[in-house]
Amino acid sequence: MLPKGDHARTVYLEADGVLAHAGTDTLLVDSSTIDVESARALHDAAAAAGFRFVDAPVSGGMSGAQAGTLTFMVGGEDGAVRDASGFIEPMSGNIIATGAATTGQAAKICNNLMLFINLAATAEGAVLADRLGLDKQVFWDIASVSSGDSWALRTWYPVPGVVPTAASNNDFAPTFTAELANKDINLAIAAAKETDTPLEIGEHVQQLFQRLIDSGQAGKDCSQIIKLVDDTLNQAK
Repeated sequence: MLPKGDHARTVYLEADGVLAHAGTDTLLVDSSTIDVESARALHDAAAAAGFRFVDAPVSGGMSGAQAGTLTFMVGGEDGAVRDASGFIEPMSGNIIATGAATTGQAAKICNNLMLFINLAATAEGAVLADRLGLDKQVFWDIASVSSGDSWALRTWYPVPGVVPTAASNNDFAPTFTAELANKDINLAIAAAKETDTPLEIGEHVQQLFQRLIDSGQAGKDCSQIIKLVDDTLNQAK
């Protein structure tokens, strides 16, 4: 599980990489979140060298990894996906076969696009609720069982003292950095351009992450996006 396509290409494809040294009976499971083009290159190179390979990115964050409840999105040949699922199962809450090679990456890119849009919306809703006089816990209790609910709200809520798993409780020490969030949403934007798909909201959220990075917050948690709405909510009330 590596941060970028360039890293994955190096690990698998360079002269001292996996394909040069592993036995061809090795089943290769790559859980990086990378661009579809890099995933295709890894699939093609692995097949040419006689390996079975699946792209199997995950969703669920650090809390899902700790609890063994990650969702794996697995793309590749049916037999390889089936066999990979046996190794993945102890780490997972869900294993979903997505189809042919690279479809796992496609699913992850689209999922993360929605995640980060939800996170930005959650930050704005939290700030507005605070300014309208709502108790932070009362508002979260309402939103988490109403139409404003999302994984971002339940797991990454950017107001401290509400959700135990949130980085906001720990001065936004990273569970998923702004830099990685920006990388992932840029993957979606690149895929959208290749498919002539307008992503007006996604592009705006990417600009918000870029503002965090430009202000020196690249290594802080991505939920620090709330600082762009109201910096005062970094202190528990």
